[in-house]
Amino acid sequence: MSWDEHIMLIGHTVNCFGASIKVIGNTGSNSTQEAIHATEQGFAVGMHAALHINPYYGKTSLEGMISHFESVLPMGPTIIYNVPSRTGQDIPPLVIQSVARSPNLAGVKECVGNDRIEQYTSDGIIVWSGNDDQCHDSRWDYGATGVISVTSNLVPGLIRELMFCGKNPLLNSRLLPLIEWLFHEPNPIGLNTALAQLGVVRPVFRLPYVPLPLAKRVEFVNIVKILGRENFVGEKDVQVLDDDDFILIGRY
Repeated sequence: MSWDEHIMLIGHTVNCFGASIKVIGNTGSNSTQEAIHATEQGFAVGMHAALHINPYYGKTSLEGMISHFESVLPMGPTIIYNVPSRTGQDIPPLVIQSVARSPNLAGVKECVGNDRIEQYTSDGIIVWSGNDDQCHDSRWDYGATGVISVTSNLVPGLIRELMFCGKNPLLNSRLLPLIEWLFHEPNPIGLNTALAQLGVVRPVFRLPYVPLPLAKRVEFVNIVKILGRENFVGEKDVQVLDDDDFILIGRY
């Protein structure tokens, strides 16, 4: 999405749901100037908190990372998002401990693993798991507050149960095939394919994203049947969809 679309989506979400839920806008960027501007706009359209990534591709030093976060933290409640598999650079505890002095640090979305989560929670820092396949143990064994989840876009009730209704290894094991399916290719390819199959969104992909292949779409239909269609978002029957049903757009 362009930044204009990005801010419009945040504002639209606030307008539709802001009275009943907290809207966290992803206004992070590898450019500090861009992150500042997007965050100003996000708070202006009503988001309750910002999600900030560390600078990716054009990586910086630890001092530069701290300065980047300190440039956006004064603007409002902030969750820092650590996902080295996407950024190419870990946010080490030293950085989080430094910026944790700000009253606006709401917490960390942590994808490195449960040992890191336990380290932060032991220090009194709020952490959300960023790994759906680990989030059950993160929540109940390592002190995470919850999860910022991909799978919850499909089965919100089941993920809520997993996070807030007590330790439930049986439910966790039931959900793992869906989680593994979703991450067969990089997110959001699986999620967008699933939402199209459920009839929740139109089967339109902006390149470079393309839908999962036919065999994986058949697999998803079977996963839905096992978990129960009633647990998934939307009201239409799940469909396999033909390759020709998908529209791929390169210029938009």
